[in-house]
Amino acid sequence: MKKTVLIIYSQLYDTSALALKDYFESDGKYDVVAVPDKRYDNFRLIRTYHEMYKFTYRYAPALNNVVINLPTAEVTRNKDNEGNIVPFKANSETFQRWRKFDNISMRFDADYVICTTQYSLHKAIVAREKYNLKGKIFALITDYALQDNFISHDVDGYFVITKKCKKALTEKGIDEKIIYLIAMPLKPLATIKRSKEDVRKQFNIRNELPIITMVGGRYGSKYLCGALESVCENKDYNFIVVDGGNSSIEKRFKKLSKKDGLNVSNNVYFVKSGNEMERAYYISDCIISAPTSAITYEALLRKIPVLLIDSANNVETKNSKFLVTNGYAHSAINKERLAIALENYKKDKKEWKKHCDKKFKANGCEQVLACINAIDKGEDPQEYLLLMDVPEEEVIKDTDNIPKDKQETSSEKAEAPKKKRRWFGGK
Repeated sequence: MKKTVLIIYSQLYDTSALALKDYFESDGKYDVVAVPDKRYDNFRLIRTYHEMYKFTYRYAPALNNVVINLPTAEVTRNKDNEGNIVPFKANSETFQRWRKFDNISMRFDADYVICTTQYSLHKAIVAREKYNLKGKIFALITDYALQDNFISHDVDGYFVITKKCKKALTEKGIDEKIIYLIAMPLKPLATIKRSKEDVRKQFNIRNELPIITMVGGRYGSKYLCGALESVCENKDYNFIVVDGGNSSIEKRFKKLSKKDGLNVSNNVYFVKSGNEMERAYYISDCIISAPTSAITYEALLRKIPVLLIDSANNVETKNSKFLVTNGYAHSAINKERLAIALENYKKDKKEWKKHCDKKFKANGCEQVLACINAIDKGEDPQEYLLLMDVPEEEVIKDTDNIPKDKQETSSEKAEAPKKKRRWFGGK
């Protein structure tokens, strides 16, 4: 009998959850159920919640943490006079508004529950405690840095995509053995059979200028407009602007053309659907993006240079800091930096591609499945991840064939000065 995997995600932007669903289903070992937030929350309630989340996400990061915590009541373990834990009452008024989520949890009683948001993670823990469910609960963190709201000592495992996030979890008291470092779970790269010239024509691009794709991420329309205003006079590039159906960006651009003294370029092409990103990646020479983890990872996976515009809140700020300081992206948070980044992004391209090859890989879904399989067999998932990980070239040394007098001692290694490598032509 197949075991069940329940994936709980946000319908707005959790592409990794859908990639996992497709990969697990194609493997055929598990029954997979993917449930978006609109399935388990009242529509009006979830709409109000997301409006609060979007506002605080942009303008009040501290209050944003409170908003996230509001619907995630902590599990309280009350005890009777004899010291035994008192079971939850199924009709408890405290949890009535989450009865849809409880019903889904009880209906499937999944063997493995994978949550991609803090909101769903805490709810899954509450439901398991209330109804004594059997499933193991995992958090999938796809940002480059940790959001503290993900932390829970009742979680059975964490899937993270950076060592920095793993270190942050261990510092918060999470056992390192249950933190699994993986690549970003993404859908397989689409195969485009047409030539780049044909795809350029599909976007109505008839010249031979380089192409820069601009995308705002989750709630980045304001910052995308600012970046577009900074580059709209540049006639050396074509700009594909993926606005995701947000007409305000195109309307604002048209107003720019009416400003006195602003000579707006005609090489700007607006794309309404986010589904066009695959074709845009195929012909892009560069990506200007908000520091959204999925978009930046997809670009770096394809070895496309990334220029990061201003971030929407503290989470994206952490993403941006990670990418820029580690040499994976240029900072383009204002007009001056964007102009410099456009001049410098082509430098050290060969070395930069090698750099990305080591860090950005397309097997995240495979790694998650390998971990679940190992847990199902009662084995250690970390061993499977080590087998699947490719060691960096610099780490591999065949000391057996090196004469002893030529081998470095540990003290010599410690005394040797370490050079901090920078990319994109930096010194």
